[in-house]
Amino acid sequence: MHIGIVGAGMATVALLDALADSDAEPGEITVFESSSAVWRGRAYQCDQDSVRVNAPPMAMTARGGDLDHYLRWLQERPELARYLDEGLGLPVVPRAVYGQYLEDTAHIAIAGLRRDGWQVSVVNSGVTGFSRETDATLHTAAGGIFRVDRAVLSVGGGQPHDSYGLAAVPGYIHEPYPLYRRLAEVPADRHVAVIGSGLTAVDIAVGLVSTGHTGPITLMSRSGVLPAVQQRPIRYEPQHLTPENASRRVRESRDQVTLTLLIELMKKELSELGQDFGTLTDEVIRNDTEPPVQRLRRQLSLVADPHQGRRLLGRAIRAVVPAVWPLFSEQDKTMLRSEHFRTINCLSSPMVPHNANILLRSFESGQVRLRPGLQQIRPRSFAGFTVTDDTEWTADMVINAVNPPAYTVPQAAAGLIRSLLTAGSTERHPFGGLTTQPGTGRLLGSGRPDRTWYVQGNIASTSTFIATDPTGLAHEAARLAHALTAPQ
Repeated sequence: MHIGIVGAGMATVALLDALADSDAEPGEITVFESSSAVWRGRAYQCDQDSVRVNAPPMAMTARGGDLDHYLRWLQERPELARYLDEGLGLPVVPRAVYGQYLEDTAHIAIAGLRRDGWQVSVVNSGVTGFSRETDATLHTAAGGIFRVDRAVLSVGGGQPHDSYGLAAVPGYIHEPYPLYRRLAEVPADRHVAVIGSGLTAVDIAVGLVSTGHTGPITLMSRSGVLPAVQQRPIRYEPQHLTPENASRRVRESRDQVTLTLLIELMKKELSELGQDFGTLTDEVIRNDTEPPVQRLRRQLSLVADPHQGRRLLGRAIRAVVPAVWPLFSEQDKTMLRSEHFRTINCLSSPMVPHNANILLRSFESGQVRLRPGLQQIRPRSFAGFTVTDDTEWTADMVINAVNPPAYTVPQAAAGLIRSLLTAGSTERHPFGGLTTQPGTGRLLGSGRPDRTWYVQGNIASTSTFIATDPTGLAHEAARLAHALTAPQ
């Protein structure tokens, strides 16, 4: 059996690791990647040290079912102790260091596969097309032709949108990563306006401050909401709010998932811990009502708070909701996407205390400010930009920090997606992404599972609108490895 994997980011690392752990009959694996950031993807390439991983080690494992895999890798490298996040009590390393963990995990998995008799190769060329006569065939940009039995679409997210039409304007930076290269273009005394106020915007602000930027920095967005602050992990295995229990309850009721069901499970979990549900609901409400800097300061003071509400909510968004998302009513899906995206995103993707402290100090010094109500950004006739929110003001440079939305197809994969649609291997889902079969990850064309193609990550219609975290991708990879090697 020959498995072709298109894309070589974190999800593929997890898939190779899971395949190496399987007892499947050895065959052939070919991984295709067009960029030079093999195994690292967009987020974890070499960058400046200030660009830290935005999660504790247990949320960054590349091995499904083993939350401590990455933590053990860190502990084997005592020199990384200098990156201790005092709030979390755990090391939070630069993203480039995490990229090294992914590289090491991939190389170990490939070595293990080869020892077991698999032929594994990496082709540094993108897959631009697919055809099927008697065989399923992948066509690469370099003119290669590869016949495969099964194929995995593992291409990650797309490129950020140029929402304000600034791509060709001097002084505008559309792709902020790697920061060490992009921020080198920014004179230290200039007023920098950052589009967005999420984790990428925090990365940019912290990156500028950490490299000695002296000019003002303005984070601007429609909502003006900052990410929540990550709390110190407390080991706890939920008894009620689990993917398995939620799925079982849905099967027993023979009905669609409702938010009421998930709230009921959360209430049970907190009740058995002797903790109140009201504390959590107050926190959710405050996300939209409390002044952002005040909320940042308060949440920094609660990093070690024993109440499990926010920790459980983040876990539910990342692990429970994806497991039952295909069973939500379209009305609930639309409501969550359109009305509560910002709240869900900032609570499920919090910033680590290390970055939160730097950001708070920068707010208090006046160097960084946050402005809501962004409406328009226009280049000025001579230099700089005019920004419109509730007033008009100017900035010298603008950096984009808005990530591509879920289901966005990367430009490098556009030709392959077109050929998959033409071949009838899949179809676009009306609510976004490629139509996939719940539970298996197989592409669906005309309602039938394709015999060749599987997909992982947020390009799948069955994924939620929140980018899947490494732990979620690792669990998904473990399930996919079983499906790929099972007899058909």
